[in-house]
Amino acid sequence: MIMTPSLRVLAAIAIAAIAANSAMAQSSETPGIAAPGATGESEQPAAAANPADPNKEWPCEQPLRPELSIGAMWSGPDPSNGQKDWREVPAVAALVNEIAPRRTPQDQAIADIGRFAAGYHGAERTEALTELFAGMFDTLNSERNAIIAGIKHFYHRQDALARRIEDGWKALGDLDPNATDPKAVEQRSGLQQQVDWDSRIFDDRQRLLPVVCDQPQVLEQRVFALSRAIQEQLAAQ
Repeated sequence: MIMTPSLRVLAAIAIAAIAANSAMAQSSETPGIAAPGATGESEQPAAAANPADPNKEWPCEQPLRPELSIGAMWSGPDPSNGQKDWREVPAVAALVNEIAPRRTPQDQAIADIGRFAAGYHGAERTEALTELFAGMFDTLNSERNAIIAGIKHFYHRQDALARRIEDGWKALGDLDPNATDPKAVEQRSGLQQQVDWDSRIFDDRQRLLPVVCDQPQVLEQRVFALSRAIQEQLAAQ
């Protein structure tokens, strides 16, 4: 997908908003991906999603993997088996804060892991690298979950807006297009403007959807790559 600079900016804003609003994603007041000036649509979906079907409220072409499995990413020691909380180890927490964000290029993050590992030996090295994996996984998995929650909230907003557009067209169809009464003309003009504006908002949001839908997989790939780098350092001792 080729994006113009303005669309890239909008996509970046949308992705950031989704992650930032994760804690409120189920609130009816939480914004999903909203165009400037968008107001008023209901936040209730047309039908309650079936909890047994995670794809029921998933608007992306990419299949939804609800949870990441540590076992699929990590073959080292169990991070929960007698390890310290990684947040309580300053060197580990500092490195997690450096390598987890996507602003840090992946190659640089892998190099940072190597430099970190070089400072430890034996059992201490194993413990430190296991804590590093736990912190990296927790951080990126939380970000991924936030984006997934935001995408689902986006689905509900689009569903509500689509129903409002449909209702608007129906209301226009019920009005006489040949009426000359000023009130009728004003009513029809107002409805038409609202439908046009809602349609524009809907289309602008949909244009961002493919970019946003890529983000969970982008994070999965980063988790896998950094996990592999940490495990390589474990094997190298």
